[in-house]
Amino acid sequence: MMSSLCINAQTEDCSGSYFFLIEGKDGTILDYKIQLNPDQTFVFTSFNRVVDIRGNHDTNQKGKGTWKVENKIIKFTTEPIDLNQDYTLNFNGTTARIVKKSPRDTSDKVIPTVLQFYKSEIRTIENLKFLLKE
Repeated sequence: MMSSLCINAQTEDCSGSYFFLIEGKDGTILDYKIQLNPDQTFVFTSFNRVVDIRGNHDTNQKGKGTWKVENKIIKFTTEPIDLNQDYTLNFNGTTARIVKKSPRDTSDKVIPTVLQFYKSEIRTIENLKFLLKE
């Protein structure tokens, strides 16, 4: 019973919509979103626009699967059934952590909650910080 409560508390703290967005002055865009659902499923979408002398080159990619928390580390899993023509990104081996203001910190300092990716075979998200959409 106690371990079930701890898992649910960790899950509730992690679920939410997170995003990473960079817009360059030249029109380049990196727009990544990940939704961590309370049922421990996730959906990831990315939109990239690269601008060069040949014009705009847009790419979209998606991934989905499940996530779980082990020792404050979020581990992502993509099963073969999650992969298809639309959802091509495999998140197996991807890990992240929620970074947020400590409840013991009583200062007025604003520290946004982020999902920090650490390890991933998807090189475009490795080491990125996704902000929690509030």
